[in-house]
Amino acid sequence: MSNSTPQPGQPQPISSINSRLLFSLVLGLFTTLSATAQRTHSYAEPDYHYRNGLELFEKNNYAAARYEFRQYLEPRRGDGAHTLLNTNDQNAVDAEYYIALTSLYIDEPGAELLVDRFVKDHSQHPKAGQLYGDLGTYYYTRQDYPKAIDFLEKAVAQGGSNASQTAYKYQLAIAYFNTQDLQRALPLLNEVKQNPNSPDAPAASYYAGVINFRNRNFNEAVADFRRVENNPTYQNQVPNWIAQALYRQRRFDDLLTYTEPLLRRNNGAGLNEVALFTAEVFYQQNQFAKAIPYYKQYINAAGAKAPGAVKFRYGQSLFRTGAYPDAITQLKPLAAGKDTTAQYAAYTLGVSYLQTQNAAYALNAFDQAGRLSFNKEIQEEARFNHAKLQLDQNNGADAVKELTAFLKQYPDSKFENEANELVGEAYFASNNYPAAIAYIEGLKRRTPKINATYQRLTYNQGVSDFNAERYPQAVANLDKSLRYPVDNDLQQAAQFWKAEAYSAGKQYDTAIPLYSNIAKNSGEYGTKSLYALGYAYYNKKDYARASTYFRDFVNRGASAGDQAQVLDATIRLADSYFATKQYENAMRYYDQAISQNAPDKDYASYQKAVILSYVGRDAEAKAQFDQVQRQYPNSRFVDEALFQTANVDFEKGAYQVAIRGFSKLIESKPNSSLVPAALLKRAIAYGNLQQYDPAVADYKRILDDYGDSEQAQSALLGIQNTLNDAGRPEEFSQVLGQYKKSNPGSTDVERVQFDNAKNIYANEKYQQAIQSLLAFMQEYPASPNLNEARYYLAESYRQTNDPANALRYYDLIITDNKSDYLVRAATRAAELETKQKNYPRAVRNYQLIINRANGKAEQVAAQLGLMDVYFAYPKPDSAAAIAREIVAGGSVVSGAQNRAQLMLGKVAFSKGDYKTAQTEFEKTIALAKDVNGAEAQYNIGDILYRQKKYKESVATLLKFNEQFSEFEYWKGKAFILVSDNNVALDEIAQAKAVLNSIIENSGDETIIAEAKQKLATLESKN
Repeated sequence: MSNSTPQPGQPQPISSINSRLLFSLVLGLFTTLSATAQRTHSYAEPDYHYRNGLELFEKNNYAAARYEFRQYLEPRRGDGAHTLLNTNDQNAVDAEYYIALTSLYIDEPGAELLVDRFVKDHSQHPKAGQLYGDLGTYYYTRQDYPKAIDFLEKAVAQGGSNASQTAYKYQLAIAYFNTQDLQRALPLLNEVKQNPNSPDAPAASYYAGVINFRNRNFNEAVADFRRVENNPTYQNQVPNWIAQALYRQRRFDDLLTYTEPLLRRNNGAGLNEVALFTAEVFYQQNQFAKAIPYYKQYINAAGAKAPGAVKFRYGQSLFRTGAYPDAITQLKPLAAGKDTTAQYAAYTLGVSYLQTQNAAYALNAFDQAGRLSFNKEIQEEARFNHAKLQLDQNNGADAVKELTAFLKQYPDSKFENEANELVGEAYFASNNYPAAIAYIEGLKRRTPKINATYQRLTYNQGVSDFNAERYPQAVANLDKSLRYPVDNDLQQAAQFWKAEAYSAGKQYDTAIPLYSNIAKNSGEYGTKSLYALGYAYYNKKDYARASTYFRDFVNRGASAGDQAQVLDATIRLADSYFATKQYENAMRYYDQAISQNAPDKDYASYQKAVILSYVGRDAEAKAQFDQVQRQYPNSRFVDEALFQTANVDFEKGAYQVAIRGFSKLIESKPNSSLVPAALLKRAIAYGNLQQYDPAVADYKRILDDYGDSEQAQSALLGIQNTLNDAGRPEEFSQVLGQYKKSNPGSTDVERVQFDNAKNIYANEKYQQAIQSLLAFMQEYPASPNLNEARYYLAESYRQTNDPANALRYYDLIITDNKSDYLVRAATRAAELETKQKNYPRAVRNYQLIINRANGKAEQVAAQLGLMDVYFAYPKPDSAAAIAREIVAGGSVVSGAQNRAQLMLGKVAFSKGDYKTAQTEFEKTIALAKDVNGAEAQYNIGDILYRQKKYKESVATLLKFNEQFSEFEYWKGKAFILVSDNNVALDEIAQAKAVLNSIIENSGDETIIAEAKQKLATLESKN
């Protein structure tokens, strides 16, 4: 309580005596000379000195007055200064009185002896009693209360009822008060306060009230204070005493009756404590809305001096009335402390943050409340709420750790059942499905909610096993999920993925009945099962049944939203019809795929041409093959189209036309894998036209350049027959000898030596492999295994961090342009060139791969690499063009579409086109919750941060726990950016808390290092 007691005597005017004494002493020094000059007159007029002394005394010139009174007495003391005066000489006695008094006033040594002698010598004289009072007043004004008490007690003891006596009693009471003798002070104050004529009556009432308050006589205190509540001296202090007294008595209604009207009339600074007591009463009565304005008045006045408990109750009142932002403002400074108030404040702050949708700050507040142990119940509840909020924020791993620790620490908690249920949910959120499954399977009692969680956990683990190609484990976990069919949709999904697991394991006969059962439904998985059944029968080469399901899927799936699968099924349906020789149906669906702009429309166009050639519509077939070449010049089927165009003429016996067609392929596509086949066909055509020399030349070219191809044996036989037909059989011996030299048998020393070098490489002994492979190449420079040896040598150099030599041998394979290792070598070379920022060479290699790829997946993988190279180059427009091709091509390679979609966002981002970038990133996230989605989510947060939309950025980044918690690097980057946003919002404490959390919980050393650096920077600034 900050009520202050005025200094005793403060209302009395005599408090200025000491300053006047100092002035009198100085003045007396100057007037003494004047008095001396008048001695001649003093002898002429005997009472002159007496009257002069009185005049000087009245003027407070005590030193000069004392001198005059002594001059007056000297002739009246016959035998010395200590001669007793005649008491009948009134003036002489008075002069002695004034001498004693002025000696006291000017601090003359021995003054008190003069006073005592006067009282002793003149005990019956009225001046004796007055002198006690004057002395008491003198010491009282000097605040020498023990001496004042000695004289004032004597003055009061002399009795009387005059005004002086009342004043002495008041002074004596205040002297007692200041020496803490309240028992003696109170009766005197009670006597004075009842005297309406005493100027000290108001002060006496006030001090009596203070003493009664201290003595806990609150009713008497209130009565005393009421007596002076309108007195100007006390009117600002009395209300505080009255309010406090009523509060101590818990007379709340009386208090409010007194304070509310008072505060309505006057809310000045003097009534701040009255406002506080009023607020406290309303708070205890749970009338929080009424308490708020009074708390506000008090705290605004008290500022930093307001007690923390009062600030807490103010914040609590705001919280209870739903004013959460204001409550946060009041409670936040308190929550950082280490006392009971801090614990309560932190807990309430946490709930307030939840109410304002600020979960991240709520986590920190509950953490603070849970670290303090002043109130065990609050601590327990805070820890549970913190763990629960971790789960709500999808911090699954942290939630698991906290909930299990909570159950261990509070085994009999009222939250036990809920915590047990939440542990399973937390494991689920942390993606630690095996641990979650084991935890639930170990429970003795499982609620329906836990069984529902178990169904989801085992389902997710089954799908995870499927994606990791652990098909038997996938089936086992999906069977567990199917045992608890709480969620019907999840049950159907589990059945579907169980069938997918069997199908992926090529157990089609087991998968087909499961698919068939699901296909009876009309939902999402019913439609997907039609597609899956088509492929199951297709892979079994039961094309008739495959076509039935592909057709049903195309008819039903067109409205299912997955256009890429529908287009793929359309082409597979055409393939099935082709395989069963239903050529018209096959062409109809190939045409449908082409018209719908299917990603594999080049393949569909090519297949259509093949069918036309099969049914003898040669002119149409050739026209269709030509169309493939014109419309899709970069397609991998251009080579096939050129070959088949020539082959149509070859099969018809139009050998000269066929020769021109095969020559076109050989000359325009020298790197094509079909060159050996084209050379063989052209050689046969030459032979049939009896053009033996060019036929022999083609056969020799096959044997010399493509000796390890499947056409080599046919070429060897063909050249023998041609030479015989040409009448030059003797030349065959030389050809055969050269062929044998280039293609020795597999049991010779060369093969053994090469196999040994490969075995060293396979055992990852790369340095030794390098030596063995170099030795082999030096010894057998014309070996048909030369390019294979070069590839393993290059790989060994790559594994030993020698990119220069690795590229040297990859490039030899690429330059030779004939080997089966061409695409693999180009892929490795492209990767190394990219790392070394040799972007033009990387682009060349990726383009080579795309042109020579053996399948769609290989082609898409090269497109992804080329896309990344163009972005790093930087050639962002080229990167975007490739990305759009990949997106349109469907999900041939897992994750390719997502990665390409992300690139479209990154290209726009790099150009500062944030609007387009954000749209593309959102599409990436919609495609899949993979690492590409995680990067996209981070980039959206970065865009908002750059646009100074800090709160929106934080909200976006906090979704990481919900959608991308398993991607440790991007999650770490996201929360570092959260701390950057907090700094921008001037929430430095929050920023530090986020960085500390990253340092304590992240598993990525790069992220931890970055977080530590940022934290050190913040610490250095604060």
